Amino acid sequence: MGNEKTELVIIEGNLNAQGYINVLRNHLLPFMQNHAPHVTLQHDNARPRTTQLTTQFLAENNVNVLTWLANSPDLSPIEHIWDELGRRVRANHPVNNVVDLRHALLVEWQAIPNDVIGRYVDSMRKRIL
Repeated sequence: MGNEKTELVIIEGNLNAQGYINVLRNHLLPFMQNHAPHVTLQHDNARPRTTQLTTQFLAENNVNVLTWLANSPDLSPIEHIWDELGRRVRANHPVNNVVDLRHALLVEWQAIPNDVIGRYVDSMRKRIL
């Protein structure tokens, strides 16, 4: 969301539908309930996000989902936010192993101001009009 962000959840290994549902259940749903109960979830069409299991979970939990075009990463604010996160990590942290990378990602995610996130979210409107 433009004025709030969730904690950064780092997934180790491959993400399947059940893993994605666990992230939704343990992180996204509580965040939405506390901060934004009436927002629409935007996620891409990667297989774990589009399975019947995931779709059913989202419906059962009354999560509105934005219909998403198959190849439209430039419309997704999160792609730009990942780029911002990567630039910050490279500029501020020596990364020699996975432990260093995890630490750097968590530190820099917390350091990204909400107004930066908000600008990326707001810029989506300009790109689709």
